[in-house]
Amino acid sequence: MNSFKDLFLSFKSNSTLIYCLQIFIVLTGTTLGLYVLDAEYLIVPITLGAIATALTDFDDRLTIRLRNLVLVCVLFFSVSSILEFLYPYKLLFLIYLSLSSAAFILMGALGQRYATISFGTILLSIYTMFGLGEYSEWYQQPTYFVMGTLWYGLTSILFYILKPTQAVQDNLSQSFDSLAQLLMSKARLFDPDNTDNVEQLLYDLSLQNSAVVQILNITKASLLTRLKASRANKNTIYWLNLYFLAQDIHEQVTSNYLHYENIHKNFSRTDLIYRIQKNVRLQAINCQKLAESILKQHSFQTNPDNSTVLENLEQSMQAWIQQNPYNLEVKNLLLVLNNLKNVQQQFINLSIEQDSYQQSYSQHHDNLNLLDDDIHGVQDLWLKIKQHLTPKSALFRHAVRIAFVFAVGYSISLLPFAKHGYWILLTSLFVCQISYFATKSRLKLRTLGTILGVVLGIPILYFVPNVEGQLVLTIIFGVCFFYLRSKKYAMATLMATLVVLLIFNLKGAGYAIILPRIIDTILGCLIALFAVSFIWPDWNFRNISNNIRKSTQATLDYFDAIVEQYQHGKNNSVDYRKARRFAHNAQIELSSMISSLSTEPNPQQDLIHHAFRYLVYSHSQLSYVSALGSHRQQVHDQQILDLMLWCKQTLNDVLLHHVVLDEVSIQHKLLDIKQLSEQENLSDDLLLALKQISLLLETLPELLKLKTTLLELEIK
Repeated sequence: MNSFKDLFLSFKSNSTLIYCLQIFIVLTGTTLGLYVLDAEYLIVPITLGAIATALTDFDDRLTIRLRNLVLVCVLFFSVSSILEFLYPYKLLFLIYLSLSSAAFILMGALGQRYATISFGTILLSIYTMFGLGEYSEWYQQPTYFVMGTLWYGLTSILFYILKPTQAVQDNLSQSFDSLAQLLMSKARLFDPDNTDNVEQLLYDLSLQNSAVVQILNITKASLLTRLKASRANKNTIYWLNLYFLAQDIHEQVTSNYLHYENIHKNFSRTDLIYRIQKNVRLQAINCQKLAESILKQHSFQTNPDNSTVLENLEQSMQAWIQQNPYNLEVKNLLLVLNNLKNVQQQFINLSIEQDSYQQSYSQHHDNLNLLDDDIHGVQDLWLKIKQHLTPKSALFRHAVRIAFVFAVGYSISLLPFAKHGYWILLTSLFVCQISYFATKSRLKLRTLGTILGVVLGIPILYFVPNVEGQLVLTIIFGVCFFYLRSKKYAMATLMATLVVLLIFNLKGAGYAIILPRIIDTILGCLIALFAVSFIWPDWNFRNISNNIRKSTQATLDYFDAIVEQYQHGKNNSVDYRKARRFAHNAQIELSSMISSLSTEPNPQQDLIHHAFRYLVYSHSQLSYVSALGSHRQQVHDQQILDLMLWCKQTLNDVLLHHVVLDEVSIQHKLLDIKQLSEQENLSDDLLLALKQISLLLETLPELLKLKTTLLELEIK
C-alpha cells in the first residue's frame, strides 16, 4: 500500500508524466473517441486542431488561459476561413499566406505568450491546406479545427485546476537544479590538476550561468502571472521567496574573488582547495535536495554534516595562516569561505524556519514587486512592435525569411509533381529558426527524423492494417512526439512523421505520401537554409561592437547600483534586481552571439579565438561585480568609497567612452589598494571591497586589449 502511495506521489510531482497523460487523453478523444462515435471524417481535422493548440499552450493563470483559448479559437477560425475563400485565387492565396505569416512572427515582439500563439496559428494555416477542397461548405474545416482547440483547451484547464502550482514548482525546481550544475562547474575550478584549462572552465561556467539566468527568467514570469491574479496566498509567498533565495544564491555563486591560476600555484600542495571544492559540491547537493523537495512539497532539510565540513575548512585555513603568518594570498580564500558560510546559513535558515519563513516574508510588501514585462496599453504595444520594424531586429529578419520560404514553398506546391507540397511549408516552418546556427542544427535533425520515420512507417502500415490498431499507434506516437519535442528533436520528428503517415492512411493516402514526404522535407530544408544564408544573414548583423557595448553598459549599471548601496545602505529594491537581471541577460546575449561565430560559413579563426577569450574576461568582470553585490552593505570609510567611485568612473570612461587607459595610474591605484589591505583590524567586508576593485582593475587592460582586437577583426 505504501509503495502504491509513493508511486502515486512520484507521479503527481512529475509534470512530464502529467503532461503526457493530458496529451494521451486529448489524442484518445480525437481518434478512438471519434471512431467509436462513427465520426471518422472528423479525426484528421480535429486531431490537427488539437495538436496546433497544444503547441500554443503557455503557462498562465486561469483567467488568462481562458482568454488565450478564446483568442486561439478566433484566430484559428479566421485564418482557416480566409484561406478557404482564397483557395481558388492562387496568387492572392500566396500573398496572404506569406504576409500573414510574417505578421504573426512579428507578434512575438509582444512577449513569449503571443509568440507561442502566433506559431500555432501559422501551423494551423498549413494544416488548413491539408483539407482544402475536401468539404462542401467553407466553414466546415475551420469549425472542426476549433472543436479540436476547445477539446484540448478543456483538458488543459481541467489539469490546471487540479494542480495550479505545478508550473511554478517545476520552474523553481529547475532553477535550483541549474544552480546545482553551476556550483558543480565552479567546483572544477578548485581542482589543482586543472591548471592548463582555466579559461575553458571559465567559459563552461559562463555557459552554465546563461542556463541559470534563463530558467530564473521563466520562473519570474510564472510567479508574476499568479501574483497578478488576486491576493497572494501562503503558498505563493513561499514560492516567491524561494525565487528570491535562488537569486541570492546565484549572485553569490557567480561571485569571483580571485585568479584561479594563483590558487593553483600557491595552494595545490595543501588541503585547502580540496576542502573548498568539497564544500562547493555539498552546496550543489543542497540545491538538488531543495529542487526535489519543491516538486514533492516536502520539508527541506540540510545535512548537519555540511556545517562540520565547513568548520573543518575554516579550522584548516586558520592553521595554515598560523603557519604562514606573512603570506597574504590566503585572504582570497577567506573571502570564498565567507561566501560558502553565507550560502550554508541561508539553507540552514530555510530548513529550520520553514513555516515562519513563509509568514515573515509575507510582511515585506517590497518583495512582491517583481519586474513586470507585460503589455500596458496600446502605446506600449506599438512601442514593442515598432522597435522590431527594422532589419537590425533578428525577429524582423526572421519574419521576412518566413514570408519568403512560404512564398517559394507554396509556389512549388502548385507544380504537378508536388501533390503534397504543403509538407514543404511545414518543414520550412519547423526548420527555419531565428538564427543560422539553430536552422542548420534543425535541418540535419529534421531530415534524419523524417527518413527514419518513413523507414519505420512502411512496415507499421503493412503489419497493422486495421484502423483500430493504427489509431492506438497514433496516440502512442503522438504522446512520444510531445514528450520528445524539447529534448530529442530528431526523435520527435520521427514520431511526428509516423503520426502523419497513420492519420493520412485514414484517407487512403498512407503509402502515397511516403516518397513525397521525403522529397518535400529535403526541399523545405533547402529553402530554409537558403533563406537564412542569403536573406540578411546573421553574420551581417552580428554587430560585435554593439553586443560588447550593451553587455558592458549592463554590467556597469549593475556596478553603479551596488556602489549606491555601499554609500547609502543595502536594499533589495526592484531597481537593484532589475540592474542585476539586465547584466546577466546581456551576458547571455553576448555568449549566444560569440557561440554562433564558429557555425558561420568560412569562420574566422582569429576572431573566434579572441571572442571566446573576451567572453571569459567579460564574464569574470561580471563575477567580480556580483561578489560586491552579494556582500553589499553601507560603508563609512570614505577612502574606500572614493576608491569604488574612482573605479566605477574609470571603467565607464575606458570601456564606454573610449578614454585611453592610463596603465600607470592603474598600477598606482593597485599599490594603494595593497597598502590599504595590509592595514590591521580591517574588516572582512572592507577587505572584500578592496579585493574586488583590484580584480576589476587588474583584468581591465587585457579586457580592453581583447575588445580592441575584436573590433579590428570585425571590420569587413
